[in-house]
Amino acid sequence: MADIHNEKQTTPFIRLESISKGFETTNSPIDILSDASLSIAQGESIAVVGESGIGKSTLLHILGALDKPDAGRFFFREKDVFSMDKTRLAAFRNRTIGFVFQFHYLLSEFTALENVMIPGFIAGMPRREIRPEAEAILVRVGLKDRLSHRVTDLSGGEQQRVALARALVLKPRILLADEPTGNLDTKNSAQVHDFLLQLNREMGMTMVVVTHNMKLARYMQRQMTIHEGKLVDIE
Repeated sequence: MADIHNEKQTTPFIRLESISKGFETTNSPIDILSDASLSIAQGESIAVVGESGIGKSTLLHILGALDKPDAGRFFFREKDVFSMDKTRLAAFRNRTIGFVFQFHYLLSEFTALENVMIPGFIAGMPRREIRPEAEAILVRVGLKDRLSHRVTDLSGGEQQRVALARALVLKPRILLADEPTGNLDTKNSAQVHDFLLQLNREMGMTMVVVTHNMKLARYMQRQMTIHEGKLVDIE
């Protein structure tokens, strides 16, 4: 534990350095992120809140290596992520990052178990290796009796828990969540909130959650927003 603690103190787990990102419109370019910087310690949990359109999802896409910034660099354990070639970058996303979105993006013709096994197949794992991992994480999210149910036979809350299980099946070091409870009722939202806390506490998983839900945001160790293109802590 001492070594991990020292690493947290000396070397950021994730570091964004002077990130800028904008988009061209028919009238003029729009700057979303402007010289934004951020350091995240291993095992830290952060909520990014604020109005729609300020760049929260753009930030998450950059952290997830889904979208490159126009300027600046993204370091993971002091390795420049966007210096990787396409093959290494895809492997980094698959093995290191778990994604949870407001809309679950599950494959409706497949069962809950089959959906959760997909990241393992992408990583080249044999069925005999990924299946027990997928079953275990589905049990963990409370879906022991839904393994063989097709997505269309699951409730909205169950579908989101399948999506969460899919994001976690390869035990990623980083979990990125974009409005993970946006489509859930109060009861299911609370279950997801509690589960995220357990993951952070038990697995030391680093989390960045984009949300409008201030109750969820307060579960996280830090709350931040984006102001004039820069990341700022909320006191």
